[in-house]
Amino acid sequence: MQGAVATAVCLALAFGTAGVALAGQGSHSLDHSNISSRDHGNWDGASGTISALGPNLITLTDRHGTSTNYTTTGTTTYFEGPTASAVGALAKGEQVDLQLSSTTPQTVTKVTIDLVRFFGQVTSVVNNVITITGFHNTTLTVNVSGATTYTSGGATSSLVAVIKGAQISAVGLSGSAAGSLNANSVNIWAPVVPSIDHGHNQGQGHGQGFGRSHGKSFGHNRH
Repeated sequence: MQGAVATAVCLALAFGTAGVALAGQGSHSLDHSNISSRDHGNWDGASGTISALGPNLITLTDRHGTSTNYTTTGTTTYFEGPTASAVGALAKGEQVDLQLSSTTPQTVTKVTIDLVRFFGQVTSVVNNVITITGFHNTTLTVNVSGATTYTSGGATSSLVAVIKGAQISAVGLSGSAAGSLNANSVNIWAPVVPSIDHGHNQGQGHGQGFGRSHGKSFGHNRH
């Protein structure tokens, strides 16, 4: 019996140690801008903020303030999130992930622009500019265009449905100004209608809680 208990304890410690090691590896990969090929076979990559652009050149600045130049080629591919794009979508201030070749000299094989998500309550809609209040009462600007798509309750919608007081989420690329986003898509959250609950006030509480929790927890940039 004692031997079985000892074996069980040893197994628990072994699995616990493995779990800590895996967690540490995950944190390590997220905390560094440059990911070496030693960690991912023959793959090598980098991520950061575009600080400069030139002919066949992308300069990234990582969270430590270190800038590095990367060379693109005619075969480099470009994506906005999962959607294929073009080199013209690149702009200073955007967060990007680079996939690099394993050859020397090293070149960029793929550029993925990280999409930004805003969530908050609409305070105004003027022409093609939606202003919302997000996390910690931050004022955010959502720029829309003729290419922006709209949904509401899972159905196709339009800019007309974006009214003051509505809760919306917007996904797109970072705008040129701080706290702004050029929206690819806008989702208008269907209003929660309080229901009669025979004195328990569950419907009313759910409606109020939606505005408080969701408006504040998602109204900020992903990066």
